Amino acid sequence: MTRPDRRLLLLALSLSGLIHATGVRAADDDDALALQAAPEAAPTTSADKTRRLSLEAAVGNISQRYGGPRLDSRRVSIDLVQRIKLSPAWQLALSDRLDDVHPVEAGSRATLNSLREAYASWQDEGGGLLVEAGRINLRNGPAYGFNPTDYFRDGALRSITSVDPMALRENRLGTVMLRAQRLWNGGGLSLALAPKLANGPDNGSFDPDWGATNHQHRALLTWSEKLGERVSGQALLLAAAGQGPQLGVNATALFSDAVVGHAEWSLGRDDGSAARAAGYAPSSSRRSKLATGATWTLPTGLALTLEYQYNGAALRHAQLATGSADDVNRIGSYLLANQAHQDSAARQAWLLYASQRNAGLKNLDLSGFVRRNSDDRSLQAWLEARYHFERFDLSLQWQATHGSVLSEYGVLPYRQSVQLLGSWYF
Repeated sequence: MTRPDRRLLLLALSLSGLIHATGVRAADDDDALALQAAPEAAPTTSADKTRRLSLEAAVGNISQRYGGPRLDSRRVSIDLVQRIKLSPAWQLALSDRLDDVHPVEAGSRATLNSLREAYASWQDEGGGLLVEAGRINLRNGPAYGFNPTDYFRDGALRSITSVDPMALRENRLGTVMLRAQRLWNGGGLSLALAPKLANGPDNGSFDPDWGATNHQHRALLTWSEKLGERVSGQALLLAAAGQGPQLGVNATALFSDAVVGHAEWSLGRDDGSAARAAGYAPSSSRRSKLATGATWTLPTGLALTLEYQYNGAALRHAQLATGSADDVNRIGSYLLANQAHQDSAARQAWLLYASQRNAGLKNLDLSGFVRRNSDDRSLQAWLEARYHFERFDLSLQWQATHGSVLSEYGVLPYRQSVQLLGSWYF
């Protein structure tokens, strides 16, 4: 792998962010079943304006492989979410994030602004019809680490400041679309139309980057329904220009007061960009993608999630590690392509996610995960300890990777990183 490739992977995958993900509170039936399967209603507020503003600062140190020197890292981020209720029917929404990250590699930007959302919404008096237009971060699927039915995830990662999958979903770019929803008690039907606005992404510091998320014409039809007291689900159909239709299904089920199960499945033709990046011709066959797992919440509040992930479009390890001198570059290019699509790079993988609120001390939260690529047996681990003050959070994050030099996580140039983070809320 060339030095620029190494540093790109380093910055994209090794810098930890500040978003803290908490486990599913399975004791609450409604919360558990509302994971992602319920239709999204327009946010409401008793005030005419709702604003959330935060400032984040981080310092850390990174240990590299390949004999590289230790690197000091630093980051400052400003995060704004603003909602303005113009009338009982009309509302405006803005979500924006500015990141300044160091070190920065050649060809990239230290400062990147992410216009995550900017849209207007209208809802009729009865609440049964909702129309939204603009850039919307539409997230589908209840899985934790890989979301096959989250069809607008492609190209949405502009500035990656954390490997926490919860943070990645929150901080990504939305897609410019017109979305209409018909809502009823326990379900809904929605249609999202997303036009092509540009051919590809633009890494200008303050560019809205329309082409990253709107690089092809797409339409998504979604039916959501609560199928009983303990089961909710979605059925999705995606049509994209130049690509065959994709069918998706996801569901959450409350197995007991302490256990919530989830599953996502998608079938369709992959666009083949990851295979091409590794030097292979893309397959024209339909491929399945699956994520399924369960969250167990203990009486102490500890939430444990175990998730199995399958990507039928992923290349096998033997196709990447061929024994040629170009294997490291091949794997690096393949990983970058999958990262852009937010796809699993492994044919089969596992994720264990854990979170504990008030861990021994009031206001101290612990969370972390371990990812394992079952094909090459490489690992990635991440841990966070976060203490909440009244308007300030202090966090310590650690992450590490392990694997052979030609594995998914062993090929990465960083071995371990530690960060101290602070977040001020205004």
